[in-house]
Amino acid sequence: MSSALYLPAIQGQFGSWLYYAALMRLADLQERVRYAREIHDNPKLSEMIQRSLDDKTRAQDISDYLIKTQDRFFNSLVVGVHGGHPQWHPFDVKVRNNAHLLSDIDDKDREALGYLEFNGKENLFALDGQHRLAGIRRALEKNAEIGDDNVSVLFVAHQTDAKGLRRTRSLFVAINKKAVPVSKRDIIALDEVDLAAILTRRFVDEQVLFNRGQVDIDRFTPSIPAQAPALTTIGHFYDLIKLVLGDIGARRGDDELKLATRVRLPDRIINRYADEVLDYLERLIALDPELNTAMRSKTFGELIPVGRAAPKHRLMFRPVGLTIMMRLIASMQKEHTLAAAFKLVKKVPLELTKAPFKGVIWDDRRNRMITANASLALALLQYMLGERKADTKLRERLALAQGVSGGSVRLPARFN
Repeated sequence: MSSALYLPAIQGQFGSWLYYAALMRLADLQERVRYAREIHDNPKLSEMIQRSLDDKTRAQDISDYLIKTQDRFFNSLVVGVHGGHPQWHPFDVKVRNNAHLLSDIDDKDREALGYLEFNGKENLFALDGQHRLAGIRRALEKNAEIGDDNVSVLFVAHQTDAKGLRRTRSLFVAINKKAVPVSKRDIIALDEVDLAAILTRRFVDEQVLFNRGQVDIDRFTPSIPAQAPALTTIGHFYDLIKLVLGDIGARRGDDELKLATRVRLPDRIINRYADEVLDYLERLIALDPELNTAMRSKTFGELIPVGRAAPKHRLMFRPVGLTIMMRLIASMQKEHTLAAAFKLVKKVPLELTKAPFKGVIWDDRRNRMITANASLALALLQYMLGERKADTKLRERLALAQGVSGGSVRLPARFN
């Protein structure tokens, strides 16, 4: 049996739930709090909850974050309590100056501050924060020193009768089902861990190729209107940087970048990647001399829409065109060095009116993009460069895109 535990806390009421917001050491959390199996009588249903916790990657990610991040922080865990004899001890509140009278404070609020006493016989189980709990346990196995960190815990009473089980299960679902993932907009604007987000902000702030409006920072869509003065949106630019980082990491063959969305890398390493990604993007843009000129010009806002319009219809003046070329280069990482891949893709035509783009991602009759066929265009380019064999599936996809029968479709000619 665990010894008695005393936690500083605040008592509160929300709907029908009486709860206690307390501070708890990570070491005590590891020792005393279990997973949410308690909310089911049926052991098979309890196993379902356990299986959801068997995502070792998430637990490991959280463990790495706790160990490697000095500025680590968690939101509150929600913990159910039953059994034992937990006690609430409100503090006596006194006024230390003459600014106001004790009677100015509501009686209920005076009793909201105190401490929770657990005698060690209680059953404590996580209703929200189960993966965080798993990550905490892993982290403490490797580094017990962080066990003195205090985390915020919301304690709620759980009853083991049918009504109590139903009420707690409803709370479990409400907390976990209603949680909203962090939006891409917030990641790009605020995330100080995600390497792609850090570089996105840095480039649109500091780099002449991107900081004068060439990237529309108010749009987060993967496409942009044809008449827009910007080359792309900040949402697409972020995605493009993620692709670049993925290719750099795969070519290097190490796991350093696998942590770059979960643990902030040291500044010197961030700076190194900033140089590498910028060089990569400059080489990508330089594949089209007209785009390179436009991006560096003071009148880029006039030149970019012209590059999209007739008679030019330039592939890389479109966000989807940039993505196709980026993915094409990345797809060669096993067979070609980066320099060799950039040399090979110079064979790709830069006009949407040419094969393989016409009738695939470019509708020349309606003068519009067909972005849904981007993966097909990529596969056709791989075939034309000799990086992919012709197969029935590729022909069938092209026939479907062109609205013809599979027997009559012809793949575009390979590049010389």
